[in-house]
Amino acid sequence: MTGLHEELVGLQRVFGSECHRLARYGTSYLVYEWRRSSRHVRIVALRQQEKGLTSSAVTATKALCLWRPKLAVMTGICAGVKSAVNLGDLVVASQCFEHSSGQLRDGELIPEQNRVSTPPWVLDFLMAHTDSQELQEQVRVGFGQSLPSDLIPTIHYGAMACGPQVIKDQSYIESLKSKEHSLLAIDMESYGIALAASMCSTYVRPIVPLIVKGVCDFADSEKTDAWHDYCSYASAAFLHAVLDRAISRERAYNWIKDIANDD
Repeated sequence: MTGLHEELVGLQRVFGSECHRLARYGTSYLVYEWRRSSRHVRIVALRQQEKGLTSSAVTATKALCLWRPKLAVMTGICAGVKSAVNLGDLVVASQCFEHSSGQLRDGELIPEQNRVSTPPWVLDFLMAHTDSQELQEQVRVGFGQSLPSDLIPTIHYGAMACGPQVIKDQSYIESLKSKEHSLLAIDMESYGIALAASMCSTYVRPIVPLIVKGVCDFADSEKTDAWHDYCSYASAAFLHAVLDRAISRERAYNWIKDIANDD
C-alpha cells in the first residue's frame, strides 16, 4: 500500500507494467503475478484516497480483510531526522508510533506514543539480506535518472513517528527525538497500516507489517518535492530485492505463499 499516487507509480515502475487493474467492493487495486522459475506469488497494490493516518488505517483494514495476506507492506516517502539520516536514505521501521495523541498540558502535547513493532525475526531476516553494498547499489542504479554523484544509499532500521499533520518544524522533530532516542523518520501513514495489521492478526495467522520509506526531506522550512520520485522508487526497489531473495528460499517462499483458510 502507498499513501500517494506518486508512490504507487514508483511501485509500478519497479515491478513492471505487467499488472491488471481490478476493483473489489469499491476498492481499486493492481494485481501483479510475480514468477521466479516454478515459484509464483500474487502481489496486490493499492493507494489510499486521502492523505493521513485515518485514511491509512481504514484502507489497510479493508484490504487486509479482503485479501488476508501474511505480509502487509507500505513503501513511499518520509521525512527524516537530520542528525540521524541523509536525503535519499531508506528507513525500515522497527516500530511505528503515533505522535499526535496524548495529553495537552500547558500548551504542550505529551504524546501517548501508542506503537506497533515489527517482529524481531523479520528484522533479522531483512538485516541479513540488506547489509550489503550490492543491494544498496542495486537500489540506486535502477533509477535511471541523474542523482548526486556522492549519493551512497544507506538502509537504516529504527522508529518511525506518524501523525495526521504535514510537519515543517524542526523544533517539533527535536522534541519527538528527545522522547524517542531511536527515532529516524516521521510520516503520515505508517502507524495506520501497522495498527491494521496488528488488529487483523490472530494467534493462528499473524499479519506482519513492513514499512520502508525513503527520506525526501527533514520536515523543516526547506522541505521540497525534489526527492519524491527517487525515494518512491528506492523504497519499492528495496521491497523488490527483499522479495526476490525471500522467494528463492524454500521456507520463506512457503510462508509468503500460504493462503488463509475461510474457517
